[in-house]
Amino acid sequence: MPDSAHIARLRGDEFAVLAPTLDRGSAVALAEELEKTISRPFPIADIELDVSARAGIALFPEHGTTADELLRQMGKATHQAKARGLSQCVFDPSHQKNQAGRLTMAGELRRAIAGNQLRLFLQPKVDFSSGQICGAEALVRWMHPIKGLIPPGLFIDLAEQTGLIKPLTEWVIVAALDLLQSWQAKSCAVPIAINLSARNFRDEQLFAKYRQWHSERSVSTGLLEIEITESTVMEHAEYALRALSEMSDAGIPLYVDDFGTGYSSLSYLQKLPVDYIKIDQSFVSAMHRDRDSATIVRSTIDLVHDLGRKTVAEGVETKEHWDLLKDLGCDIAQGYYIAKPMPSSDFQKWAEDFRKSQSRDSSSFSR
Repeated sequence: MPDSAHIARLRGDEFAVLAPTLDRGSAVALAEELEKTISRPFPIADIELDVSARAGIALFPEHGTTADELLRQMGKATHQAKARGLSQCVFDPSHQKNQAGRLTMAGELRRAIAGNQLRLFLQPKVDFSSGQICGAEALVRWMHPIKGLIPPGLFIDLAEQTGLIKPLTEWVIVAALDLLQSWQAKSCAVPIAINLSARNFRDEQLFAKYRQWHSERSVSTGLLEIEITESTVMEHAEYALRALSEMSDAGIPLYVDDFGTGYSSLSYLQKLPVDYIKIDQSFVSAMHRDRDSATIVRSTIDLVHDLGRKTVAEGVETKEHWDLLKDLGCDIAQGYYIAKPMPSSDFQKWAEDFRKSQSRDSSSFSR
């Protein structure tokens, strides 16, 4: 560092440099020069060691006018560099504003889970061979008292990052079981599938809670299904095998979701006690115009059938998709061509109208 710089050790492996610079560019250049120096291998006990470093940069007075402010913003800039995979990063005030907004939204979501602001939505699944409804996937929506209906894309990631995905998923499970109990009393129940995130899947207490909720409602075994993404299964392969086996032994039908986007081996897939493989919608939506996607879909269907499982195609949006998938021998369809996700209170009315339309038409499926 230049003679005019002050250097201090803050804690552990964290150091700070207070250096006069002319502008942002010269501060970045100084950090880059420091990184080059630190990255040079050096010998310890005759072994060459390499050290890497991340640098966060805060500027005076742009990012703070006191030592405490500058140290705080420098620390945030270092975290931003780590999160972005960069060697150095200048503090970004807009990121701080976004974080403040996300913290506010997280607080609102916590209150929403406890305050009856969540809504259960369902998207139906239809059997290709019979054209009949064979189940539905449970989805969650947030009915904000001011902003109205908030789609999951705006709060599910936030729930994952803040740990709120645990009470959120528990709410969905209980809501689905309550709905199934009501349907069962009316003799109109169809299976409902619940999505488990990686965090949910690692929660060893969740299954015990599910068994208690299930027993309290006397819902028939097999009516509540579980969907887990391929990447979640492969993240903790040995644990996944044990957990899925326990669920399967309890009579819970299991799905591997987003198949084709992860890295599961065929031999491992054969070991999993799953009943259904869901082909990712990115392949389904492109199969009519992209030869590679069509090949992946066809090969996946053949493979899954060879393993004794059934296939579910997501993203079936057109009749062309439906006809192609039916010709390839796919088992179950889900997508906008059948129906968009709907409030759970509307599902049975939709199902009744759907069955009536089917009985009027001789084909296995008509819109």
